[in-house]
Amino acid sequence: MIFETTVRFNSFDECVHSYEKLAAQLNIKKSEKKSLKKSLKTFALFSSLVLLVVACSETPRTATNFCRQLAIEALSIGDPPVTAADVAAMLARYERLSKTAPLVIEDEWKSLTELLAVASRVKSNDPESVQAVIEMAYSTEKESATVAKWTRETCGIDISSGLKVAPTS
Repeated sequence: MIFETTVRFNSFDECVHSYEKLAAQLNIKKSEKKSLKKSLKTFALFSSLVLLVVACSETPRTATNFCRQLAIEALSIGDPPVTAADVAAMLARYERLSKTAPLVIEDEWKSLTELLAVASRVKSNDPESVQAVIEMAYSTEKESATVAKWTRETCGIDISSGLKVAPTS
């Protein structure tokens, strides 16, 4: 992290230095150089802040954004996970979708994502571990039905199969 910061500041200083050279070539007075250097630093700081705000902003949690992400994930979302790697891939899919889940299904989606997280940690040779996943699967049945209905009606995708279907509304 320190290296990246040092590199960034060095790169910035090099950029300012190159503008100072340009100013010297254009015969700009020393007082104007200071003003130009200060303006460049202010502009760079402002630009960095704008980029930071844009980069850190989340995708809005709208049905449109969720459906768009679901369409991307739909090809694999209906595949039943068989191996630990399949469960991990499914969990990653659900986590990506969690970032855009609209408020109307956010809690239900989080429950399903948590179920996959628990399933990803299951020890198949430990009966208690397997039983915990089974119990959680039963306890999230209502959430699963709610999400399945909502995605079918809103996005036109059946998440149990990953197939596109005609929305009912």
